[in-house]
Formats: sequence, structure tokens, C-alpha cells
Amino acid sequence: MTKKLFLIDAYPIIYQSFYAFIKNPLFTSKGLNTSPIINFTYLLINTLNDEKPSYMATIFDTKKEISFRKKEYYKYKAHRKKTPEAICMAIPYIKKILKTFQIYYLYAKNGYEADDLIGTIAKQAENKGYLIYIITLDKDFFQLITENIKVYIPPFKGKTKRILGIEDIKKKFGVKHPKQVIDLWSMMGDPSDNIPGLPGIGEKNAIKFIKKYGSIENFLNSPHDLNDKIKKNIEKNKYLGLLYKKLITIVTNIPLFYFHEEKFHIKKPNWHSIKKVFEELQFIRLLKKAHQYYNKY
Repeated sequence: MTKKLFLIDAYPIIYQSFYAFIKNPLFTSKGLNTSPIINFTYLLINTLNDEKPSYMATIFDTKKEISFRKKEYYKYKAHRKKTPEAICMAIPYIKKILKTFQIYYLYAKNGYEADDLIGTIAKQAENKGYLIYIITLDKDFFQLITENIKVYIPPFKGKTKRILGIEDIKKKFGVKHPKQVIDLWSMMGDPSDNIPGLPGIGEKNAIKFIKKYGSIENFLNSPHDLNDKIKKNIEKNKYLGLLYKKLITIVTNIPLFYFHEEKFHIKKPNWHSIKKVFEELQFIRLLKKAHQYYNKY
């Protein structure tokens, strides 16, 4: 039987939870803003109840280190605002919840991001025969999709969950393989990370060029096939295309990191601790869902 590993990309889901309630934040009677916590907790419990995983981990970015991408390109994610205080205060509670459910969590470090750590774990687990589901709202993970690595998009704004595989990405972006989305976004840019893309090339042209050339390297080395305006822009900004590709590519081989599967194995949750933290957060409905999960052990 194939072992399944679920990897939760923490921060996009926490941010989504926070902004989903931005007009009507949720507070406990003591004034704690639980908006960043509640959707993450629902997702965790629903995944445990519905998918019945035996292996799981939650991955966080660290705010203490500058990523290698920022060092390479100072404008990388430069447009992003400071983390809201409510999210900063929510993280310790989310970690408590994960501990009570015996879910392993870890932080990216040494200049890498959560995406890179997830990518490295996913590839090492795939090599050990696992089927991996990356739970995220971040499209960057589309590049990692293989027969054994899927992107699991959780329910959001009334939509049902979606599990994306190779054919979904090929159909959505017109590429031959999910890895080609790296080249596609390197050309057209990725506003979410403040990567502008090559001048004068939008989504339509990027898709056309990827279909024709297969990669950004082939495209940059074939300026004679382009009209004068695009040719001039490309020759002037060739180095940027290669830089953008480096920024967009998720690292899947972080040095000195090893996937120790016993750490990812889910153990029996601690009901006393679950009850204590959920009562503090005043998660009454969620406590019932948590009890449903606990009763399976």
C-alpha cells in the first residue's frame, strides 16, 4: 500500500484565514484575534478526518533570515507589507495546536524558504515511494507536480478542494510538463513575488514562446526569430530572464537535509491538551470535530 504524505504550506493558509475575516475579525472574550487561526485549524482537522493521513508535516518560513533570493535580487517580495500583528500572535497558538495533534512542524532556514523545504521533503519522500500532497494556495508549487507529487488546494471562498496533477497543469498553461511553468513565469513575471518578467512579454506571448522554444534559455538564444522590438528588449535584458528563472525555481535539494519518516508519522493526539487550547480559543464547534478525530484512536 502506497504511503501518503501531506505537507501543509503554513503561511499562505494563515494569511488567507486572516484576510477572510478582515472586515469582521473573530475575537475571544479576552480580546485575542483568532481570525488567522480558525481556517487553518478547520483545514487541519478536516484533512485528518477526511484524508486519514499517516504522515504529515507543517512547514513555516522563518522571519529571522534573508533568503538567497533576496540577496540575488533586492526587489524580491519587496512590495509585501509587514506581517500583521494578529498573525504574529497567532503563530504560537497554531504551533500549540499542531503539538496537541502530534503533527510535526519545521522551519526553513539557512537562506532557504518554506517552498524550498517543502520541495526538498517532497522529492526525498517521492524517492522513498511516497505519494505526496502539498496543501497550499501558492501556485509556485505547480512546478513540482509529478505522478507522485500533487498540489492540494483546500476549500476557499465556497469552492471545494482541488487536487491538481500533471494533466491539470498542462491543460491550464498549455505546457508539455509542469516544470515549464518556471520558464513561463520567468518570461511573463510573477507579481506575487515582485518579479516583473521580461519587458514587452505578457502571458499570451510567453505561452506562445514556451510552446515554440520549450525553455527560456532556448528563447533567449534565438533572438533572430523575433521582431525588432522584442529582439531589442531581450538582448538588453537577457540576464534578467535567467535571474528570474533562478528566483522562481523551487530548490529540491537543500544541503544536509534528510527526510526522516518517523518524524512525520502522526501519533495519537493529546486530548487533554487539545481541549485546553481549544477552550482558550473558544473553538466550540472545532472541539467537537477534534473529538471526532480523537475517537478514531
